[in-house]
Parts: sequence; structure tokens; C-alpha cells
Amino acid sequence: MTASIRTSLSLLVLLLTGFRAAGSAPDSGTSAEISGLLTSIRAEHGVPALVAAVGHADGSIQTGAVGVRVLGRPEKVTPDDRFHIGSVTKPMTATVIALLVDEGKLQWSTSIIQALPECGSTMRPEYKEVTVADLLAHEGGLPPFDDEKDLQEVPRSAGSPTAQRLAFSCLALSRPPVVEARKEFSYSNAGFSVVAAIAEKVSGISWEELMRTRVFAPLGLRTAGFGWPAKGGAPQPWGHWRRLWRVVPQDPDGKYQLPVFLAPAGDVHMSMPDLARFLAAHLRALHGDRALLKPETARLMHTKRIQSGLGWGVQPLAGFDAVSVYQGSADTFITLVAIVHNGDLVVAVSANSATQEADAATKQALKQLLTRYARKPEGGNR
Repeated sequence: MTASIRTSLSLLVLLLTGFRAAGSAPDSGTSAEISGLLTSIRAEHGVPALVAAVGHADGSIQTGAVGVRVLGRPEKVTPDDRFHIGSVTKPMTATVIALLVDEGKLQWSTSIIQALPECGSTMRPEYKEVTVADLLAHEGGLPPFDDEKDLQEVPRSAGSPTAQRLAFSCLALSRPPVVEARKEFSYSNAGFSVVAAIAEKVSGISWEELMRTRVFAPLGLRTAGFGWPAKGGAPQPWGHWRRLWRVVPQDPDGKYQLPVFLAPAGDVHMSMPDLARFLAAHLRALHGDRALLKPETARLMHTKRIQSGLGWGVQPLAGFDAVSVYQGSADTFITLVAIVHNGDLVVAVSANSATQEADAATKQALKQLLTRYARKPEGGNR
């Protein structure tokens, strides 16, 4: 079985509106309060493990972790364990694109036909003027490629990951659009493969290396990597899903792995503290600090267009006017993230399960962490 990528940019709003955030931020480290909160939620929903991290623009991060790496085994999860983040990979791919724009190697207005002339002979005319920004905002009209059937129908090509992504991009761009390109929102994993192929073309560097050198290394994300975290026997959490009436662990070397051509849409793993560090880099840029991105670049990325920003869902949430959110799952883990623009807070939550119970547990944890840890901005404005 091949894993699918199912995510949501905006479903969180139904669960989180109406909550007032308060409280001051603690220092960095493991938090008994967060672990206690997660313990209660885990018991209520019966998930194998929950991990979370909250962070602020000043660099402070608090973490918590409860549960087991694999159901039926004694090893406990730790805050530094690595969880598969699914489509939360997309904001990272978007960040790579933003950094290439900041470096002058790419423009938001660069069109697909300009960047990938190799696909020109088979590209549908509706896609030729679609831009990099359109792809990141899910406004390119491309098919979603979000379930097992879609992925099984893609011919496997030989060659490097870069070559495979280019081949898949040309295939995706030969398919009819599912909505009117540049006019409507339609969530698409394929769009992020195409934009990654564009990044590889203009930089001469693979997406994997761009992620390592532009995002992971500068931010010190030592736990970040690709694929399922326990692959190859690594002592890390396994993913789980429901089989009939039971939740069962899934072999991290199983056949459900994502194909390499779709990796830019959803195949990164890392710890929740490291994920919080990534989120905090965006928060700092929104506050005017160029630690990674130019502030004007961050503001553009986190401004809502038709339905999302560039690589981010942006919506009112938990009493705040603007919160950037993402939810990711490639079937065996679920990860949720949020950046409160004017509340000086980032939150990352993950479960090593992709059941309905895990979905509810991660949303409940995010809600409570937003309520507890968001700082009120000076002057009381939100």
C-alpha cells in the first residue's frame, strides 16, 4: 500500500473559535504542565502517543511527550523523538521557494512554462501562465494526487529524485485542471511537486539538499530528515492506523511509503521542538526580524489570498485575527501547527496515529495550548 496525503488548511477554526488566550511564557525545557495536559487528552482519546511544543519569538520552547513509541512495546516517547509531519512539509517547501526569491534566483511571478520548458509539449494551456505563487496558494488548478489510487496510476520513472519529480511534473501538467487555474482554490499535492521541480531547476540543487542547506542547517533542526522516522530500524516512534476494530502499529519499512516525486508535498520528519523552531523563524520574520526570511517575504507568505497564503492556511482563530495553520498526515501520523501572528506563540502537536481519535486528540491539544500560552500583545490589540 502506498501512503496518501490528506490534510486540511482550515478545519481547525470550527474547533478553536471562542477561546481566549492568556498566560505568560515559561522558560525553555520540558514542561510538566504540557505533559499533564497531553496525558489527560491521550487517556480520553486512546492514542499511542502525543507530543507537543510551544515556542515564542524570544526562542523559548516548552515541550511535553506522553505515551509509547509502538503499541505493545514498553519504550516511552520523548520530546526529542521524531514524528512524521505529512503535509506540514508544504510550508517548508514554500520556505525554500521564498528563500530562493530572497536570493534573486526566482520570482513569485515566474510561470511554469518559463521555469519548466521541458514540459511545454504536453502541458495543458491552462497551466502555462500559472506562477510559483499560484502553486503555493493552491490556485494552480492541478489535480490533488491525494489518495492511493491516484499515486498507483503514476508510472514510476528511473533516475534521481530530481529527474523523477520533473517527470511527474510533466505528467501532472498534462492532466486537465480540476478548477479554473488562477481563479479558484483547490488543494493539490502535485502543485508542490511542480514548485519543487522549479526550485531544483533554477538552483541546480535537489529539493532534499535545498531543505538541508536553506532550512534545516540554518535553524539547527538536528532531528529533521525524510521519510518515516523509524525506517531502517531507527529507535523512533512507529505510525499506527485502524485495522477493523483495533489500532495497530505499521512497519516503518512497509510499502506505504510516499513516492519520492511527492516528497516535497509531505515526507519530512522531525521532533516537535525542532518544528517549533521552524515556526518561530516565521514568527520572528513577521515581527520584523530577518533571522531566516525577509520580513516582507514572510508577510506576503502569511497573507490570505483566495483561501490560503503561500504555503500556509491563514484564518482568525482562538480570538486572534490572524493565525497561520497547517495539518498534515500521510496516514500513520497526524501533525498540527499554528503561528499566532500577534500573540507571540507557535504550537506544534503530533500523534503517532492517523485515526479519528488521533485527529480529535491533536486538535484538542492545540486548542488548549493556544488558550494557555499565547501572549497578549502590548496595548491589548489582536
